[in-house]
Amino acid sequence: MKSLIIDIIGLSGFGLLTGGVYLQFGLAPALMFSGGLLLTGALLTAKGGKRVT
Repeated sequence: MKSLIIDIIGLSGFGLLTGGVYLQFGLAPALMFSGGLLLTGALLTAKGGKRVT
């Protein structure tokens, strides 16, 4: 349950950050910014190591 709450907070923060970039600069930079953040997060998670099998 704790990890679910943390995930929800993280996703809402990511959405608000992407929304702010969209309002400030437009759609294309917002999509590039959010895609870059998602790719960075995925790479860091894959590098992290602890996997449940």
